[in-house]
Amino acid sequence: MCEFLWGVGTGAFQVEGSWRKDGKGSSIWDRFTHSFRDADSTGASSDSYILLDKDLSALDFLGVTFYQFSISWSRLFPTGVVAAPNEKGLQYYNTLIDSLLYRNIDPVVTLYHWDLPLMLQEKYGGWKNESMIDIFNDYATFCFQTFGDRVKYWITIHNPYLVAWHGYGTGIHAPGERGKIRTVYSVGHNLIKAHAKVWHTYKEHFEPYQKGMISIILGSHWIEPNKLENELDISKCQKSMERVLGWFAKPIHGDGDYPEELKNEFLFLPHFTEDEKNYIKGTADFFAFSFGPSNFKPPNTLPKMGQNLSLNLREVLNWIKLEYNSPRILIAENGWFTDSHAKQYWEIINQKTSSLFLAIKYDNIDVFGYTAWSLLDGFEWQHAYNIRRGLFYVDFKSKKKERIPKSSALYYKQIIGENGFFPKDSTPNLQAQFSCDFSWGITESVLKVSIKY
Repeated sequence: MCEFLWGVGTGAFQVEGSWRKDGKGSSIWDRFTHSFRDADSTGASSDSYILLDKDLSALDFLGVTFYQFSISWSRLFPTGVVAAPNEKGLQYYNTLIDSLLYRNIDPVVTLYHWDLPLMLQEKYGGWKNESMIDIFNDYATFCFQTFGDRVKYWITIHNPYLVAWHGYGTGIHAPGERGKIRTVYSVGHNLIKAHAKVWHTYKEHFEPYQKGMISIILGSHWIEPNKLENELDISKCQKSMERVLGWFAKPIHGDGDYPEELKNEFLFLPHFTEDEKNYIKGTADFFAFSFGPSNFKPPNTLPKMGQNLSLNLREVLNWIKLEYNSPRILIAENGWFTDSHAKQYWEIINQKTSSLFLAIKYDNIDVFGYTAWSLLDGFEWQHAYNIRRGLFYVDFKSKKKERIPKSSALYYKQIIGENGFFPKDSTPNLQAQFSCDFSWGITESVLKVSIKY
């Protein structure tokens, strides 16, 4: 039985629409988007909330083995505080999960993909407040209790780097705060502790009988030295990686503490006690990795240190292998984008899956699944509807919102069907299949180092 996982992904706020329908509460992104001149309204978007059957048909067409989606926190609990759930929202997610399982598609469920209930931002200041740790744990506990009998893969938080850096630093993401650098790292600190608490809650109270796994999606860029043999340039690339991916990966996948580079550079960095380090380290059952445009744009916000950004997936996977002791890896988001009128980017799928195969085949990287991002065109955060990342094209102005497969969808469907690459479309001299335990999905992100084989 083949176990390699091929999948696709979406974020609730990006595709669900119906932001005021059936008792849903407002999120920080609902308010934030009203400041966009060209965003129109996310009230429609791809309308996945009311067009679930069309999403399921798209998944059937691709033949994926898993679907990675997020739960809209404020659709379940309008104020964010766990009480009696919104029944319509509960019904939607139960129907979605049951419909996936009926099709032999595993649900990979993300608890938090950036759409914090607005009430929690207004009352507590959002992730700046340590109170969010327990509030998030209450919400996660409800989801484990309610959906955990059918969900075997959980994600706590999607790309916390972007939550902290762009939500509370640059202000290009909700809640749109342009805070001090100290605030950014305080938010990151709370996100790490919130993740760790939820992981322990699942392990202690749910895993023994639900038998699932839980992780956190970490995103990064990749960067190459100007001169491959220049030790100073190489050192700068290492520092750049530690400031982005290492900020969250070293505490969770490493020794429970921040990279020395961060601690030396920012003396105000929050500290973990020894007990907290022991509590945090190892709080991931696999390394969920995001590599795509959100981790590279805008480039002026990245710590490039005079070096060169790169989109080489193979090289960043090798860096993760060396840095974090060869973890099992799920590519939890990968892909790129086109402008708002284009309908294909199959070349990117080809490049990334080819790079992935080389990493597995020649570098012994333990990757068990791949997530193509995104299933559908949708709302792309600070870019609104000006770029498209879906395998399926959606005309947002139409009433039917048909899911039209792009060439990338056709190509990905073929890859999944073959569980690998076939001679006419593969890299020259590269003809092979992924192992039977590999999984295909959808996602984004990037970074790089020089590999020879």
